[in-house]
Amino acid sequence: MTCSAVSLLVPFSMENKAPKEECQLSFDRPPLYLALLDRIEQEPTALKLEQVKFQIKAGKEFVHQDSWTRVVGDRHAIELVIIPQKAKPLSSFTNEEGMKLLMGPNYQEAETKPFALADLKTSARLDDAVMQVTSLVCVKDLLIHLGVDLALRCLRSEPRLHSTEYAKRELISPLLFVASVLAGELEVAAEFSTKDSDAAGSVDFVVLLNSFVISVVEGKLHDTLKAHEGQLYASMHACREQYLRMKLKKRKRETDPMTQVPSAGILTNGTAYLFYRCYHGGQPKGQPVLTCSEFMPVDLHKGISAESAADSVMKVVKTMVQLFVDQKKALSSFWSQRAVQ
Repeated sequence: MTCSAVSLLVPFSMENKAPKEECQLSFDRPPLYLALLDRIEQEPTALKLEQVKFQIKAGKEFVHQDSWTRVVGDRHAIELVIIPQKAKPLSSFTNEEGMKLLMGPNYQEAETKPFALADLKTSARLDDAVMQVTSLVCVKDLLIHLGVDLALRCLRSEPRLHSTEYAKRELISPLLFVASVLAGELEVAAEFSTKDSDAAGSVDFVVLLNSFVISVVEGKLHDTLKAHEGQLYASMHACREQYLRMKLKKRKRETDPMTQVPSAGILTNGTAYLFYRCYHGGQPKGQPVLTCSEFMPVDLHKGISAESAADSVMKVVKTMVQLFVDQKKALSSFWSQRAVQ
């Protein structure tokens, strides 16, 4: 494009960037605001603008979609300043902020519903890899092992005296690993780093299938689990958006191509659990629908027997397994449909 054909020049720079980074865009006619944003985000700047939120300033005025046409007027050049905004820490989200992030501004409160329980066949054989490294043969052996593990932890560390979130996680991880084995083909990662344009931070645990986070798990210290829903919702959103951006190359303002695959999360303090599932393609009119389980306490205490420990957590384990299996099915269905498109 020659200079004579250019109707609008848009040089822009980053606020407080040292050394100063300057870019220049050219248009044959004043673009629509969203087209302007697309072009700015496509520029190969040091700070990847496609991955962050930012504000735009023309002179002393902030530019928005409603004001862009007036601000640009009939100019042939307009200098802009880009003001990047940092993503909020996951732990700073209030419940309302997290809900809006996960479900959009017209969200509905979570509906409490029973979550399905997996039908565990205790005589079913474990997969070869598990048998090879553990010498455990069937599901019953694995559940007995879980009870022994929990009983030993409780014997040497009274759960009711745990004073840190880290200590609480010692009672969470055994359940997660057993449930991931029973659901099959899953990985568990601790202190999982995630970031999107709105939220960033570390998630206590995630359960993964081929890099997709099928469930996030946040471990908390006290019994007031619902006070931490905002952080859980933000974690669910950030993990999903990170996958969509990295694996499916989703742009910031593009719609979610995986609405048939729900997001899932678990809030726990090691002795009580809440399960969440967000159906992104819910009704009415595709509005997301969020469901929450009933409060599930588990009785783990110093001196508990291995058998009693296993019995106490069995409902939670069955809920985890079924949730993970359902998430796997939804993800498999998505990729199968995508493969034939």
